[in-house]
This record gives sequence, structure tokens and C-alpha cells, in this order.
Amino acid sequence: MARPILRLATRFTRRTRATAWAIAFACMVLVGALSLADGFANGIGTVADRIGSGPAVYIRGPELLKSEIDANALATIPDDFVALRAHPGEFEVGRGSLPVIVVALVDYRAGTGTNSFPVGARDVSLDVGLRERLEEMNEAPLGPSGNLTVFGVRLTDLPIVPPPPTRSFLFPDTWAYVRADLLAAMDPVHGGSVQAILSNASLDSSIVQRLGLTRLETIGAIAFVRTGTAQVQAPLRLLALVIGLVIALLVYAATSLEVHARAREIATLRSLGASPATVAAVYEAQALVLSLTGALLGTALGIVMAHAVVSFAPLLGLPNLVILGPPFGAIGLTVVVALVAAVAAGFVPSRRAAILVRSKGAIPS
Repeated sequence: MARPILRLATRFTRRTRATAWAIAFACMVLVGALSLADGFANGIGTVADRIGSGPAVYIRGPELLKSEIDANALATIPDDFVALRAHPGEFEVGRGSLPVIVVALVDYRAGTGTNSFPVGARDVSLDVGLRERLEEMNEAPLGPSGNLTVFGVRLTDLPIVPPPPTRSFLFPDTWAYVRADLLAAMDPVHGGSVQAILSNASLDSSIVQRLGLTRLETIGAIAFVRTGTAQVQAPLRLLALVIGLVIALLVYAATSLEVHARAREIATLRSLGASPATVAAVYEAQALVLSLTGALLGTALGIVMAHAVVSFAPLLGLPNLVILGPPFGAIGLTVVVALVAAVAAGFVPSRRAAILVRSKGAIPS
């Protein structure tokens, strides 16, 4: 008796196979969405932690590029810091040009500023990301020199030197670096002013007030994004209820059709001594096996889908802030939802199978 019951409970027909694939697709969507949302939250958290442990950034005004701090007042600050000048410009090399951010860095130690990089008065250092973009645009390695336009002034044949030896993780890799005195010579007013002060420790409040500085609260923006990510994750949990309802409907339809199509086999089992509870257990088990198979297949596909999205995002020019971890929570939630939906959806068809032979004409002729 045990063998035919087991065979009947685990039988997969064309109908049940199609249902299992449909359940797998629904579970793939759930696992993939939850994994990507959790990975994005992990990425935002990592960025926030790095910025929180990094230097304090002070500007004058609401925007970095419009900030103008008097460079003559920097010598009165006793702290060690970096004075950053940043201006929009355009760099031309080979057959094309690209808009760039032109940056000059001056290290201050005990009130004395040192502009040690680049070395040459007319040198321009292109960071690695900018070099790659220029080489891709020209489809050839960079030449020894290029043309730079800042403040409407065009400088030609500037020597191109290697990327900066060190760079703060706050800086992108697409900047062009020049000497501060070059910017000051091009425009004494705008080129001579400083856009930002980067300090490993917070500046004294009296200095900040005297220079009219405000701290650039990048953490606030990160916190806003982190809160938004948490708000997105909550509705995704509600998606599990929708997926559970879909799975329940699929299992109910498939199990009901199986009970109707297997009336003769059910009658045979009853004639061999199977009780109504045994027959009901057969189809309840079939619903569980069907749903569990689809859920396991779907979780595997969901994990593959999430990693594929993360892998292909940079190829499409999209920023990748997603750090995927083991999706144990998403897998556990998906399997639980699938099993609960299967138990609930299989109850009515299994009860119908148990009492099927009691009805007159239940057995097909």
C-alpha cells in the first residue's frame, strides 16, 4: 500500500510540471527583489560608515563648486587640513574633448601650505577613470600633452603626467589635477579662492563661524537614502503575501484538476483499504511537494538573477552600490510562504479526494 500511495503523491504530470515552473517564477521574483533590496541597504550602510570615519568637509555656501573661501585666511587655521580648489572645465586630447572637474590640492601644516603635486607648473594629472574615458573616446593611448579650458581660458600643450599617487576615497577617479598657482594665474579672483577644506578632525567652531563655513553633511544625504531603502524593503515584505496568494491559487487549481483526473486511482486505493484520511494525506502531500519543488527552484533562480543584475549594472553605465550577502532571510521567507500557501490551498482538494468515492458516479465508467 505504501508504494502506490507514495508514487501517487510524488507524481509529476505535464500539468503539475507547468504549475511548478509558475511557482518557481513567482519565488524567483520574490527572492531576487528581496536580495537586491537587502544588498542595496548593505551598500548604503558601507558607504555611510566609510564617510562617517573620513575627513570633515567644510564649504562656504550651499554648493561645492560655488563655494569661495579666502585663501589668505587659511594660514590662521592651526589644524592640519587640505585646501581644495575645484572648477568645471574641458580637457581636449586627440580627436575629442570631455567636460572635467579641474582640482588643485594644497596641504596645510601649522599654517603653511604646500603644493607638491603636480610638480611642473603646467602639468596636468589625469586620474585613472578620466584616462580610461579619454582613451576609449580616442580609441588610442593618450598622447604626451593636451589642452585645458577653465574660466573661459584655453591652455594648450599641457604635459600629461601620471595619476596622483594617493587619493581620498571621497574623490572620484575622473578628476584632472593641476597646481593651485596655475588656477590663480588663470583667474586671480575665482582661481585663487578655495572651494573646500578637508580636515581629519572637526574645526574649531569659532574658526568655522569667522570664515562663514558650513560642514558638508554628506551623512545626511546617506541617511536619507538609507531611510528610503528601509521604506522600500517593507513593501517588499508585503510582496510575499501576494506571492503566497498566487502560489495558493496555482496549487489549488493543479491539485483540484489532479483529483478530478485521478478519480479511478482514488477508488482503487479505497478498495485496497486506504482510509479517507490516507487519501487526503496523499493529495495534501502532493500539494506540498509541488510547492516546495517550485520554491527551491525559484530561490536558486532568484539568487542567480540578483547576481546577474549586480554583474551587468556597470556594463550599462549604472552605479553599483549593491553588496549581496547570503540571502538566508529571503530564502526562508519564500519557503515558508510557499509551504503555508500549499497547505492552505491543498486542504479543499484533498478533502474532496477523501469523500470522492462516496458520491454516486464518482468513478468514471
